[in-house]
Amino acid sequence: MPEVTIRSNGSDERSLRDIIITPDMVKLKIGKLKQDKAPGDNDIIPKFFKEVVDEIVEPLTEIYNKSISEGVVPQDWNIANITPIFKKRIKLDSGNYRPVSLASHIGKLLESLIRDAVINHLSQNRLINESQHGFKHKKSCLTNLLEYLEYFVNQIDAGDPVDVIYLDFQKAFNNVPLQRLLQKLRAHE
Repeated sequence: MPEVTIRSNGSDERSLRDIIITPDMVKLKIGKLKQDKAPGDNDIIPKFFKEVVDEIVEPLTEIYNKSISEGVVPQDWNIANITPIFKKRIKLDSGNYRPVSLASHIGKLLESLIRDAVINHLSQNRLINESQHGFKHKKSCLTNLLEYLEYFVNQIDAGDPVDVIYLDFQKAFNNVPLQRLLQKLRAHE
């Protein structure tokens, strides 16, 4: 993960204030683009970015830093082609498809750079609990299950009781009334 410069303007050194993106970071991200990815709304494929990286890295870095400092994302980066991808079961049931957004690679590069900055900040300041496995480097559902299994086995070996509760959230958000959820979120602003 590339090093991200973070400036803190406040007294709390653990807060993330500014993200500064460098040309090297942009060049590295462009180099990691998968060439077989579909183009976004602007019909630009990743191979194009790799071929012109030296010509676009400086202006792209400038645009990214301006976008972050002003808190504005160009409208074109918010446009995406939505494509339904079949999941399972009956193809005639629309509930068996998931939407995939084919968005601008330029916008996705910025999102990735910001994500790296946030993850670096959270890791450097130990703001993520060690028990967190989702979306962490070298951690996954499997590592979570293995750690839990080790804990479980150690508890049983020590003769301590262990309670297990299973919850299935697979379709939980399909049943939430959207307006009520939005109302509750607004109440917490």
